[in-house]
Amino acid sequence: MSLTRLHIESPLSANSELDLDENAARYVGRALRLAPNDKLTLFDGRGGEFQATIVAMSKNKVTVAIGEHSDRTVESPLTIHLLQGISRGERMDFVMQKATELGVQRITPLISDYTVVKLDAKRAEKRRQHWRGIVASACEQSGRNSLPDVSSPQPLRSWLGENVNAGGTRLILKPGSDGSLRFVGEEDQPMILLIGPEGGFSDNEYELAEATGFREIGFGKRVLRTETAAMAAIASLQTLYGDLAPGK
Repeated sequence: MSLTRLHIESPLSANSELDLDENAARYVGRALRLAPNDKLTLFDGRGGEFQATIVAMSKNKVTVAIGEHSDRTVESPLTIHLLQGISRGERMDFVMQKATELGVQRITPLISDYTVVKLDAKRAEKRRQHWRGIVASACEQSGRNSLPDVSSPQPLRSWLGENVNAGGTRLILKPGSDGSLRFVGEEDQPMILLIGPEGGFSDNEYELAEATGFREIGFGKRVLRTETAAMAAIASLQTLYGDLAPGK
């Protein structure tokens, strides 16, 4: 695997040439200072990757020759869908980045009773595109070739109402709960993990989640920040049931 990996939005095909978009060309030429004949790895987020070679460069243009497709994957056998209460700025960006590195397959940002970030439809879509960029960069860094899906932000109550019959083991983190992650599921069973924003969930939201099949899980006596809780839970699930488990 080459050191430089780039996510390409458009579908890639073997044995073809491609002009990188302006941002990618600037990154390759100015930031990395690559030159003709240097190697890259390209992936379009649909699985697998392509080895590529720079064949031409100018001030704002980089052309690459795309080689054969490789189906290399580093995906975990455990499917995790993270339902994350939206938090402020860098905290939410951190969750997007680290959840991707830890192998989450889907992230749904949620608006709950204690969410302090206000998003109208235009701002919500702008934030989603921003988060998708963070996810793509995290895939470039971590070696993943399949991008986690980032859903549009939506109210928690709407998600619960629309997904009553969705399969999988449902878990909600709650400070002070005696619930444990051990023995909650099996390796091949999807996990749906619900994490609150700053301030957590309201009592009513915990009741609604429990009524729709969510099991309360605790993480000891300390109260974790929202971004810490998400990372601790994902890493624990991967260690118990995914590719961080001993012998995997």
